Amino acid sequence: MKRIFVFIVVSLLLWQCNSQEKQDLPNEGEITIAADESVKPIVDAEVMAYNAHYPKAKINVVYVPEQRAMSLMMNDSVNIAIVTREATANEQEVYTSNKIPYLPAKMALDGVAIISNLNSSIKNLSASDLKEMFEGNKNKDIKLVFDNSSSSNLNYMMQRLGIKDVKNANIFAADGNQDVIEYIKKNTNAIGFIGANWISDIDDSKSQFFMNTIHVIGISAGKENDKFYTPTTANLKARKYPFERKIILHTKKGYGLTSAFIRFCCAQIGQLVVEKSGLLPYYIYNREIIIDRKPMGKLP
Repeated sequence: MKRIFVFIVVSLLLWQCNSQEKQDLPNEGEITIAADESVKPIVDAEVMAYNAHYPKAKINVVYVPEQRAMSLMMNDSVNIAIVTREATANEQEVYTSNKIPYLPAKMALDGVAIISNLNSSIKNLSASDLKEMFEGNKNKDIKLVFDNSSSSNLNYMMQRLGIKDVKNANIFAADGNQDVIEYIKKNTNAIGFIGANWISDIDDSKSQFFMNTIHVIGISAGKENDKFYTPTTANLKARKYPFERKIILHTKKGYGLTSAFIRFCCAQIGQLVVEKSGLLPYYIYNREIIIDRKPMGKLP
């Protein structure tokens, strides 16, 4: 009987050790992220930075429409969802019913950039101009081009402009934000809507190539004679760009590599990645310069 008891205890200890070994650790393991395609450049930059610090960590990313990303996370098909909105009331109910605290991690302030062809006459627009275009009351021949039929960019613009339906709008669905840019490059009778992080990184050759092939439309929040702003870092910081939005990380798991990656994105290194990418870090860290006033000794 004693031998049987010892065998059971040893077996339980071995099982526990094996279970712990399979759990993801902050510096290694494997997780999957579902992210809205409109924030792909900044998500790719954060994953690359994390892997530079923790090369054993395997982070898989799938880019899908925003609603799909949240659905995958809610169903435990992925570890993290990165989108541009907070959870809906129904989504938050999933947290409540499972006794999980809802703690959205806000990473950056992005914006919906509105772009036109270099040869287009449309260089600036007011928010009221855009609303009339969405309602089909102005510039009906101009196509409004979005990244997909379930676009977070479209959902945001409708909410921001107070549009309930777009049945009268001349809307065209492309195949991703890059495809929107390519379409605008070739068509003067269209304006496109993309995530600002696709064109915000001044040190990224791909981002700058996009910037040089399209025009970023200036937007005013009020009337046509107001000042027009584009989603630059300075304008986002000054809160002058009318179509700003947050990039938010959601999860139902609060341990291991999942929580470590979220902390990384919202801590100093991850926030520096945000700043380098031309967006506004949600948590701004003050840079301190310490000056030593002691006199320098003579050089030998």
